[in-house]
Amino acid sequence: MWGWQRVSTAVAPFHGREHRVAGVKGSHSRQKKTFFLGDGQKLKDWHDKEAIQRDAQRVGNGEQGRPYPMTDAERVDQAYRENGFNIYVSDKISLNRSLPDIRHPNCNSKRYLETLPNTSIIIPFHNEGWSSLLRTVHSVLNRSPPELVAEIVLVDDFSDREHLKKPLEDYMALFPSVRILRTKKREGLIRTRMLGASVATGDVITFLDSHCEANVNWLPPLLDRIARNRKTIVCPMIDVIDHDDFRYETQAGDAMRGAFDWEMYYKRIPIPPELQKADPSDPFESPVMAGGLFAVDRKWFWELGGYDPGLEIWGGEQYEISFKCYQED
Repeated sequence: MWGWQRVSTAVAPFHGREHRVAGVKGSHSRQKKTFFLGDGQKLKDWHDKEAIQRDAQRVGNGEQGRPYPMTDAERVDQAYRENGFNIYVSDKISLNRSLPDIRHPNCNSKRYLETLPNTSIIIPFHNEGWSSLLRTVHSVLNRSPPELVAEIVLVDDFSDREHLKKPLEDYMALFPSVRILRTKKREGLIRTRMLGASVATGDVITFLDSHCEANVNWLPPLLDRIARNRKTIVCPMIDVIDHDDFRYETQAGDAMRGAFDWEMYYKRIPIPPELQKADPSDPFESPVMAGGLFAVDRKWFWELGGYDPGLEIWGGEQYEISFKCYQED
């Protein structure tokens, strides 16, 4: 799957609009206004205003999510053959590139619990491109409040590309919160995720793809939903990064619920009028979740039994977790 996201929220799937997964660096200002819920819980504006301002000033290839101006030579088949997207273009774009904030305007004023659980971010990969994998990690590090990231766990599913061996280990040694696990044979996506989850230490597990970028203020909204209800599974709304020129744009239809047809193909369907919120940026419920990116309370994930280790390829795991949630909740 090639796509990047805004992150949203889900109860046994449950989507919302405030949070997008898609990348960049910044320190997090501690001078935040404090608000209170009716039960006395403090709320906080988690936006990193300084980083947002720095991003707004960035210029260069792919900055602000703009398309990279490609030449015919950069469109050769080899550029797409190994990864399914143009790795030549990816290599020419900064690992810390800026992205447009395309959230609903109401998201700018959203406040979340001041005290949030931390998370282990699990990123499985197999023969991923160098720049696309590093950009994923950089975007998470740059756009996440450091106190909320317990660790980033890269799980290598038996890759054989040299850049994913010692060069990757040397590079990630620069980041104390990042560690690398490796399978001893090809396991497939599901068992690779399970390996990462089995060593996670954070209160929450957040699964990401190995070629995605986290957009502004992506993490606090996810953790907020779980802090309020540990049996909430938080799913992303997926924005799109073009596989040719890496332009960043919203997915057609924007906020949609997840469903499936009689052949078990995942479908995006509109939110029915009776479930639409007065505030379009509020989270919404969904019958099933998309499987690629989501956050879940770590203990709840294991209470559900995790994934069935017999799942050989991706495509059915989102139904399994969705149905388990309904059965156990």
